[in-house]
Amino acid sequence: MKSRLRMAATATAMSVAALGAVGVSTSPASAAASSVTCLGSTGTFNEYPVFQKNWVYGSPECFGVAPSGAIFHAWIGSGGWKEMPGNGRALYVDGFFESPAGKAVRVMTSAGNHYCNYNDYATNTWGGWYGTSTDHC
Repeated sequence: MKSRLRMAATATAMSVAALGAVGVSTSPASAAASSVTCLGSTGTFNEYPVFQKNWVYGSPECFGVAPSGAIFHAWIGSGGWKEMPGNGRALYVDGFFESPAGKAVRVMTSAGNHYCNYNDYATNTWGGWYGTSTDHC
């Protein structure tokens, strides 16, 4: 299947210590939790980085994984961290991809599997998590 998105985009990692993926496996229960504030929203995340992504075609957005493995995102005006649609679970966020048609976030599970969730700019709807074995979504 051809990828809808190929353009990798840069993101700013926020150290959990300094501030503070979708599959069947969750983060280890022993993962250290820390509070992180990004774009005005504060939440509790595992020991892996929380990222602020400045999208080319959309407004800035933050992504992180809670100690439970739930994947969250926040944006200006979101009123706080929101769980990503699709009830995904991950160990950490590991990629972002964007085209004029939409954006995607990729995560890694503790089992080493990658999953992506795609947002179509035309409908502003996240489509749910799907597995990928490539280096992009």
